[in-house]
Amino acid sequence: MKKKQPATPQTRRALDHGLFSPSNLQMEFEPKIFRTIIFVRHGQYSSDPEVLTALGRKQAKKTAKALRELMPSKLHCSTMPRAIETAAIIGQEIGLKARSSDVFREGLLPGTIGFNNFVTKGKTPEQVKEHFAKTKLARKQADSAFSELFKTPQKGQSVEVVVAHGNVIRYWVCKALDISEEKWLMMDVSHTSLTTIRISKSGNMILLGFSDTGHLPLKMRTYV
Repeated sequence: MKKKQPATPQTRRALDHGLFSPSNLQMEFEPKIFRTIIFVRHGQYSSDPEVLTALGRKQAKKTAKALRELMPSKLHCSTMPRAIETAAIIGQEIGLKARSSDVFREGLLPGTIGFNNFVTKGKTPEQVKEHFAKTKLARKQADSAFSELFKTPQKGQSVEVVVAHGNVIRYWVCKALDISEEKWLMMDVSHTSLTTIRISKSGNMILLGFSDTGHLPLKMRTYV
């Protein structure tokens, strides 16, 4: 028989605080009541006019097939054309009509001092003021979306899909993990990747996957 290894000081402290008790394992990793939110960045697009490229449409179709197996009950999207088009392709596959909202739109979110200095360098005082006004509005919209989406469930299990943009997806992940929202600048999200967060009844939020592109062939993965 294999000799049992003594508990380390770290493990003993964890056990003393009840972190590894059966009830906590159930709560943290296998909750019976939870909401799953899957964020999808829009597909590759061209900007003038703003439409998905041929590759972007293929990315959306591949993503739709992957999402169909998860049987989502709701589909949200930004009001920007690239998100609406991506959501329409996904909705057709999974049998849901997307509900669009401005709170999911792309925006110039708060950045580090270095980031702000970079984007305002050489600008007039009026342009700098406009920059921070846009940042304030983008943060307000992103926070509003977070409050709408990240509500704790009261019963059952559900899956919702949100088609949005790289900046806001990264920002929401930072808020869900309770780290500085400015850390979004240190992440990257590829087109039609899946970022999945689960919320339990107790309000715990767990990042199950970030910028997952496993449903896309390597040659179809793009970032810009």
